[in-house]
Amino acid sequence: MLRFVRFLILSLVVLFAVMTGLSLLFPSSTRLMRAINIAGSREKAMGAVGDLRTWPGWNEFVQSPELTNKRWSDPSYGKNAWMRADQFMITETAADSDSIALNWDLTGGKQYAGGFQISQSFPDSVTVQWWFDLHFRWYPWEKLGLFVYDRRFGHAMDESLAELKRFVEKSR
Repeated sequence: MLRFVRFLILSLVVLFAVMTGLSLLFPSSTRLMRAINIAGSREKAMGAVGDLRTWPGWNEFVQSPELTNKRWSDPSYGKNAWMRADQFMITETAADSDSIALNWDLTGGKQYAGGFQISQSFPDSVTVQWWFDLHFRWYPWEKLGLFVYDRRFGHAMDESLAELKRFVEKSR
């Protein structure tokens, strides 16, 4: 029995060391980005992305029925505009004619920086890029969790951008 316990403890220590070593191969920060082409003007796309009150019409993160007590600043667009729910707060930290920078503050203490960049691809369409900057500590479970973030956030971002495309193209 004592041999088994020693073997188990040694196996756990070796497994932790291997996971830590592997996690050191991954960067401490990364940018998760998605993009979509939308038929429409830069102004329409920027209006949909820049006004936080329009987000429930296309953004999966804000459409979630689990969000409670949603509130918006007045005005709900431009620098320092915010959208607040019991689960998180989104604040526009910078805005100009073709980009928006955002801070996402989750109630558990996690923070994400992100934003949108809109560029004119062709005379009748624009490309909307959406990104999140993710930062991790050295812990192996955090760095290896990057793959979970990509699957969880990436899917919601793809769906939201597809909804944004429908939202903007419908208002043409």
